[in-house]
Amino acid sequence: MKTSNPHTAAIHSLVAVLAILSVSLVTHSAIGADKFPEKPIQFMIPFDPGGQSDTAVILMRSGLEEKLGVDVVAQHRPGGGGAVGWTMLAREKADGHTMAVTNLPHIIVQPLMTKGVQYKTEELAPVYLYASSPGGIAVLKSDDRFKTLKDLVDFAKANPAKLSIGGTGKFTGNHLGYLQFAQMAGIDASYVSFNGAAPQTAALLGSHVMAIYGDTFIFSDKKAELRVLAVATEKRLADFPDAPTFKELGIDLVGGIDRGVTVPAGTPKERIKVLADAIRHATAKKEFIDGMRKLGFDLFNLGPEEFAAFIDKRKQQYVKVLKDNGFLK
Repeated sequence: MKTSNPHTAAIHSLVAVLAILSVSLVTHSAIGADKFPEKPIQFMIPFDPGGQSDTAVILMRSGLEEKLGVDVVAQHRPGGGGAVGWTMLAREKADGHTMAVTNLPHIIVQPLMTKGVQYKTEELAPVYLYASSPGGIAVLKSDDRFKTLKDLVDFAKANPAKLSIGGTGKFTGNHLGYLQFAQMAGIDASYVSFNGAAPQTAALLGSHVMAIYGDTFIFSDKKAELRVLAVATEKRLADFPDAPTFKELGIDLVGGIDRGVTVPAGTPKERIKVLADAIRHATAKKEFIDGMRKLGFDLFNLGPEEFAAFIDKRKQQYVKVLKDNGFLK
């Protein structure tokens, strides 16, 4: 019969204790390393203060801080129609502590069409899509020629290239929406580009253009003066109950300026999920919903995977319309 060696037993016991301590230390270290967020979140806004992107951040900020447990610091980085800010975001450390308001079609079309843009769509990882400023066509209420969209289309067909439609910029949400509308309606009109929503609207109010292709944020601000002929949404908007959708009128056009949040590509998926959950929490609050709808926004609720699929779908649409109109080969 063998007897156990007391020294061997002691050594085995010591090894077991050290193993337990080792596992405990590793686990504790991993938990500490995975703590997120561990410092304030920088929320980049690639436009000037006071705009639509700024408004959305203001409305969701308290909800984000409530869920994340850290400060959310807004940073304006305007320039190049958002390109300056998105270029900066793409160069940031991919640790989840910097995110940015991100608009479509901008991040898809800018790298394709704008010379000198220094970021790629793929360098911005989708986090959440929260709203859209739907596109639409509006005319002056005082203009009796255009009571309906059919009136506008009929005029354009009877007077090729005589119908002038104003929009903000080239290869923007307004421009792409106009191109899709003109193609689907089978009309030959003239697109007049303006440097911003204010001069675009002023041109219509001054009768320098016959109509504008804009977004509902603009229409909400000028409800007393404008007649909205159609909106590019799946269903009629509560703020514009008398405005039919393009779909109702036989034109399969849905779109606008879609608004979401992205982070640098390579950000860990688990951190993206934390941010997405925080945005979902913030955008479900009544003050956010009421504030955004009052400004004509159509609200979305798409997480990282759904947002990524949405970007792919929009890219196919934009590339098609650009190719069909000779802007891309």
